[in-house]
Amino acid sequence: MEGYVCYRADHPTGRARGGAVVLAKQDLAHYHLHTVTSSDTQLAAIMVETPLGEILVAAAYLPPNIPWNRAEFDSLADSRGTALHEALTPCSAQVLATGRPTHFPYNRQSTPSCIDFFIFKGIPNSVLSVREEYDLSSDHLPLLTTINTAAQRIPKKRRLVLPGSNIQRFKAELNSLINLNTQILSVEDVDAAVQTLLDQVHAAAANAAPAHIYSAPTSQRPRTFSPILEGLLALKKRLRREYVRTQDPTIDRIYRRIANRVRKELIISKRNATDTMLEEATADESSKFALWKLSSRYKRQAAPKFPVRLPDDTWARSPMDRAEAFACNLEERFKPFETASHARIQRK
Repeated sequence: MEGYVCYRADHPTGRARGGAVVLAKQDLAHYHLHTVTSSDTQLAAIMVETPLGEILVAAAYLPPNIPWNRAEFDSLADSRGTALHEALTPCSAQVLATGRPTHFPYNRQSTPSCIDFFIFKGIPNSVLSVREEYDLSSDHLPLLTTINTAAQRIPKKRRLVLPGSNIQRFKAELNSLINLNTQILSVEDVDAAVQTLLDQVHAAAANAAPAHIYSAPTSQRPRTFSPILEGLLALKKRLRREYVRTQDPTIDRIYRRIANRVRKELIISKRNATDTMLEEATADESSKFALWKLSSRYKRQAAPKFPVRLPDDTWARSPMDRAEAFACNLEERFKPFETASHARIQRK
């Protein structure tokens, strides 16, 4: 996949079975940890740098036909059933899943099961969300989790000539900017002349580049706080510096009052922002399904949702299939009563 770095953990036999893979964008600040490629475990892991700190991201495949125990998963934090609970409880890890089955066997006599899930530790629940993907036609439903935080990006290398640049215009712009009569008398003059030349070269390259590359931003970043709150924050910082410098108890009392005021204003601001967000959130596409995103973000642990069988004896996988199954069941169960005729009532 172009633009991504692939970290694979293939099955040691080399056949199309098992295996795990982690894909990371090339500009994502990360590094590779290790890879496990044994016959009973395949694992690929990387470390990603985020504002929350370093987050270990790993993909593991564990075949279901091999018995597992807690000792085998103390280092992987992964198991099933009772062994999963025993392995995760001591390290305070949690399971992130939808609660619905993710594996639908082709054999109709077999029961769907949940064998795909995420395990996390040290990440707040409020920044995590998980959902299913229904685009694939295999017997597995892939899960997609989102960590709502900005990842650290690797700064892109600055290129002098960009794709689509007008080379002739670049030459003309550079010739018009360069001054060959610059007087150089000292080392400082040499450094200043070199810096001026570099600035002129980059200016000519910017003028010769395509318009969409160096387009100016059309709008500024919206204000995060109200003007009153920003003024209180600035006053709080100034009083703090003044108290550290003078150790005046009067300034300390004023600082504490302002700090309490800031705390109350922050609570009011967060409450107003939450109210506005809830008022604007809807369950349709107009708000990008914000209501469902909010509900999934704040839910702590997914309740188990049992598989549903369709009338044709297959398993319901998507929400549309489950809704159709319930509609058919309700249609068969709730039927109107047979109304007796007037003559039949008179005879009785």
